[in-house]
Amino acid sequence: MLRSMHGSTLTEMRLRTVRVECYAGGRADQTPRRIGLDGHEHVVARLLEESVEESLASNQQSRRYKVLTEEGLVLEVVRSSDGTWRLVS
Repeated sequence: MLRSMHGSTLTEMRLRTVRVECYAGGRADQTPRRIGLDGHEHVVARLLEESVEESLASNQQSRRYKVLTEEGLVLEVVRSSDGTWRLVS
């Protein structure tokens, strides 16, 4: 479970592990290209948002990506500092 502060509202988000294939560009950052979810592979058509978040408690970073798939789905995935990818729902 991940807690996030949006404005003045604290929300809890349920996270589930997903498979993500990435493209590593000129920088060390990894950009999602395919997301495996419920036995289906979703091809990323466009990156909508990207952010880096740091936990104050553990001093670890995670990367958050919001993507649009070729099917028109908007998915938000988080890559934790241990390399695990999770879908935010």
